[in-house]
Amino acid sequence: MMSKMKQVLLLLLALGILASIPMFLSRRSVIETDMPALSKEEIIANKEDYQRHMAEQEAEERARRIAKKRAANYACQADSDCIIVDKDPCGCLIGPKGVTAINASRSLEFSQSLGNVMAKACPEGAPSTEKECSPTARAVCRNKVCKIVY
Repeated sequence: MMSKMKQVLLLLLALGILASIPMFLSRRSVIETDMPALSKEEIIANKEDYQRHMAEQEAEERARRIAKKRAANYACQADSDCIIVDKDPCGCLIGPKGVTAINASRSLEFSQSLGNVMAKACPEGAPSTEKECSPTARAVCRNKVCKIVY
């Protein structure tokens, strides 16, 4: 019986010690901080700056994705990969700036990247025969990029 009482007393003593530990570890005084207080206007300005920053990052990421897709439209390994396509609805009717050379396998993506081009009035007359529009113009692969040579 005596050993049980001794065990109970030791258990109570251990519990008392454990219960008093937080009291010894806590601070009795307030921890002072040196943090400036922000006004409501400053908080709103910081939030607007953050939102503007995030919008800029999203725009940059979107631009990178578009540039990567466009680069894929012009990438090639051999001359047979490349074709000449119209990049304007009028093609060679507006001169060399109306055509370009792209990877043949990317023609659908290229036409989709042009968007829905509304019908527009093209200049009257015969198509241009200068540079990229000449009868000798052909699409070739140079430095892994499709180009038009004439």
